[in-house]
Amino acid sequence: MFKSILACFLLSINCAAFAQQPANRSIRITIVDAKKNIIPGSSVYLLNQDSAVIRSEIIPALGFLEWLQLSAGKYRIRVTAIGYEEVSSPWIDLVSKSSFSDTIFLKTKNQVLENVLVVSKKRAIQFLPDKTVINPEASITNAGANAMDVLEKSPGITVSKDGSIIMKGKPSVMVLIDGKQTQLSGADLQAYLTGISASQVDEIELIENPGAKYDAAGNAGIINIKMKSNRQKGFNGSLNGSVGQGVYFKTGNSLNLNYRNGKTNWFLNYGNRAGYENQNMYTLRKYFDRNQRDSAFLEQPNFSKSNILANNLKVGVDFFASKKTTLGLVFTGGLFDREANSFAAIKWMDPGFHVDSIINTVGENNQHFKRGGINLNGKHKINERSEINVDLDYVRFRINGDQNYETQLETTGSSEIQATKGSTRSKLEILTAKADYQHQFKSFLLEAGLKTAINKTNNLAQYYYGKDNDWQPDLSRSNNFLYDEKISAAYASVDAEKGKWHWQTGLRYEFTSYKAHQLGNAVVKDSAFKKEYGSLFPTGFISYQVDSANTITFRLGRRIDRPPFQNLNPFLITLNKYTFETGNPYIKPQYTWNFALIHTYKQLFTTEFSYSYLRDYFSQIFIIDSNSSNTNKNVIIYTRGNVGSFQNFGITETFQRPIKPWWNLTAVTVLNHKIIKGVVWAPFEARVTQLNVSLNNQFQLKKGWGFEISGYYQTKSQIDLQEWLKPQGELDLGVSKQIMKNKGTLRLSVRDLTLFQNYSGFSTFQNAYEPFRVTWDSRVVRLSFNWRFGKAMKPVNRSQGGASEEIDRVGTGN
Repeated sequence: MFKSILACFLLSINCAAFAQQPANRSIRITIVDAKKNIIPGSSVYLLNQDSAVIRSEIIPALGFLEWLQLSAGKYRIRVTAIGYEEVSSPWIDLVSKSSFSDTIFLKTKNQVLENVLVVSKKRAIQFLPDKTVINPEASITNAGANAMDVLEKSPGITVSKDGSIIMKGKPSVMVLIDGKQTQLSGADLQAYLTGISASQVDEIELIENPGAKYDAAGNAGIINIKMKSNRQKGFNGSLNGSVGQGVYFKTGNSLNLNYRNGKTNWFLNYGNRAGYENQNMYTLRKYFDRNQRDSAFLEQPNFSKSNILANNLKVGVDFFASKKTTLGLVFTGGLFDREANSFAAIKWMDPGFHVDSIINTVGENNQHFKRGGINLNGKHKINERSEINVDLDYVRFRINGDQNYETQLETTGSSEIQATKGSTRSKLEILTAKADYQHQFKSFLLEAGLKTAINKTNNLAQYYYGKDNDWQPDLSRSNNFLYDEKISAAYASVDAEKGKWHWQTGLRYEFTSYKAHQLGNAVVKDSAFKKEYGSLFPTGFISYQVDSANTITFRLGRRIDRPPFQNLNPFLITLNKYTFETGNPYIKPQYTWNFALIHTYKQLFTTEFSYSYLRDYFSQIFIIDSNSSNTNKNVIIYTRGNVGSFQNFGITETFQRPIKPWWNLTAVTVLNHKIIKGVVWAPFEARVTQLNVSLNNQFQLKKGWGFEISGYYQTKSQIDLQEWLKPQGELDLGVSKQIMKNKGTLRLSVRDLTLFQNYSGFSTFQNAYEPFRVTWDSRVVRLSFNWRFGKAMKPVNRSQGGASEEIDRVGTGN
């Protein structure tokens, strides 16, 4: 179905040519918002002296257009854009002048209906020159979802079964919350994002080639999740509530409040999620002998049910000390609890599927996640051309896990019961300080800054095994791992525009030092290691506007991905009796060069050719447990290590336009060819060509009704040397209705209607291979309600020391 839609979509795309009348006058305009951000996609009309429209264009990606060969006369320009007030320019005299150039500023369109503020609807997906912006609230099917749900259906984004996020086929994405690193990865990051309600998120930025002012971490780029912060004067806010039913019941709710008066602006964003989830996992590990013949089968079905409760809070105040100075204080907090019970009936069988023994395992795995942070920020406008921003952040994480397993081995004529339990405690403290300066010269913008981040972690793992009705410490698996890291950075960048050319170049330097200490015990030897290294990270792009419809851009950048502390910690985590997970303290950073050539046509159709080369790629790897107790070589350990190189050749096609006044279509196609080379126990080389297609159809009907059909499809894919995934996808439907005189909205949605969003694939080990399948409670029917309330006040008079109509939120940078 998706392939057919894609073929029809690609065949329907065509380019139009526009004739121009010969003359010798010209007009060049740039369209920006109040913060001087360009607004591509704006509709621009050129009117003659009789107020008749003689030309019309869509502002392209660079934010400006130029009309050439105009006849002498008087003209006027009218600009419209979704979410902005219409603007008309004064009369332009091209009789006495041969050319005219100007910048037009658009103001956000706000209406007050019966003391309720209604803001114009954003597009669900916006493609800007330097990033893609996802607006969760603009998509009906995001109602009641969480932040991870929104990411999974974002164009070009996939999530692996261990929680790793992949962007346009490339691994290692850095995830930020309000411009701040989460310092989490894999399953911990997945747990954190699933605890954030989509209704708390203002927008999500997908940035493939971040500039020098951003951290260099994240080989594939960064994902910046911006939480809601209301900025209107007076008291106002919104309330969101949802209930959902999949296999089990679930709910997600949020409250957004804001009060702005005089020199202060108070805001609060609270959300919670609760409910039950389930997961079914099936693997059939097939061991083979030296002659590559099957020798034994290990069937491992596993069912788990989880009870989830999550709470997230963001509260703060902005103080406008003067017309030029704003100070801010923000507190963020999060609580996430997951209580999971599981059952597995593992069977050992011969190649003829005759059962030799059965291992019944009943398990309990609980996770308690706490996060608290405080941010102090300030912004000072030195003059009309210069400003400085400062940020100071302190964040604390506490991640506590408990594992309890009881295993009963059943063989012919005997039965043996074994029990194990364990607890893991992780403490993480992060202190970050940064300052950013910018100055607008006559012909270019200069930005520069400094940043220091200090991370301290303490990981304690304590395991026990049951023996003779008593618990004995399992010292071979217990440890205490200390890890301290410091990253200092400095950057500078220049952004300039002249005629049809627009370019930006920047250079960032980061110096990293870390030390780690694994405390020993009577069985595990004490060990310590440390390292220091520094690197330069150049970035840049250059764009040329061929004409009012076509723009060509070339961009490049070098990035780094440091191994997260969870992957450095060498202690073992039990997945089941024959599979464990462990960290690798010897992982080195991996570096990437990214290149892209992009053609944009009228902000409607974009083609991108990209190439990435990743060195010292750390892939997930599976190795045989070398412990002497593993006499049958049937225990597998899952870890990560630097294996070699990763090359990615990509083609991305993006199409977005209104098919009808009431129907807007967004389609993204990403084609990747990957070459992964490395050495595990022997040289490996993996080659795969994969396709990812995502479609989003928004229908705005009469009387406040709306409808959405969206989804994605991905062919066979591969991200690691030893594992590939079968095709997967998702189909979502949603309907909405404006109620309460447009103060409220009701939404009914169904996610993953076809139950095709699952993980299934194939893993290769040194002495075995393993097909697997993982399914979960992905098909969910949700009913949600949104209510916007409050009373807007008249704008504050600037002569009285008040702030401007739009608050520039500080403390949410990078």
